[in-house]
Amino acid sequence: MERVEVDVDAVKLSFLKGKDVDIVYIHGSGCDATLWESQLSDIGGYAVDMPNHGESCKAEIRDIDDYAYFVAKAIKKILGEAIVVGHSLGGAVAQKVYLNHPKVVKGLILVGTGVRLRVLPQILEGLKEKPEETAKMTSRYAFSDEKLADEFSKLFAERATILLKDLSLCNRFDLLEKYRGGEIKIDVPTLIIVGEKDMLTPVKYSEFLKQHIPNSEMVVIPEAGHMVMLEKPEEFNRAVKEFLKKF
Repeated sequence: MERVEVDVDAVKLSFLKGKDVDIVYIHGSGCDATLWESQLSDIGGYAVDMPNHGESCKAEIRDIDDYAYFVAKAIKKILGEAIVVGHSLGGAVAQKVYLNHPKVVKGLILVGTGVRLRVLPQILEGLKEKPEETAKMTSRYAFSDEKLADEFSKLFAERATILLKDLSLCNRFDLLEKYRGGEIKIDVPTLIIVGEKDMLTPVKYSEFLKQHIPNSEMVVIPEAGHMVMLEKPEEFNRAVKEFLKKF
């Protein structure tokens, strides 16, 4: 895998790149492009470090729309248009990329996400007061595999500041009434993937998306939690490859 850099308004965005496929992966809260290493190796495409994450530069981010702006501009520069994959916070960003910059999106893959992403108050408060302890708790919610949860909790603890920022943005993200009222219409092919045991964005969140996106299909991956692409990479990648046959 190689690194690709893209300048958007003088902000350097860093991407991990697999083989040439028109896919861009967007990570979730407190994560970076390395979240998608299995997908990049097996499927290909580009995984972004969003601003303030990984090897990308710092930028002022006030809301999800700001993340979407940087990602959309980078997609336009690299590929013109792409199938946009987003996990959790990244799923919110992916929705906003489509809604605000539709010309760069030819398909969506929404992973462990929803149209509203409320965060437990004890997580938001805990990351301020007891970051290490709260990072461990958050990681336990994110994985059904305890070993992976313990490994990831160290990463979350190291990134407690940006994790708190990201989760605060998630907590304010709310498109529920716009979907319910028909104001939001997604008309590109969409794949919805969720882990059967996801405690952070439960299966019902994905079911809502499926009900409100006409050209969509949904895959529930057994024995997987929120970090489904890490816990069940083979099953995850199989679902993505099947979806790609549409293009």
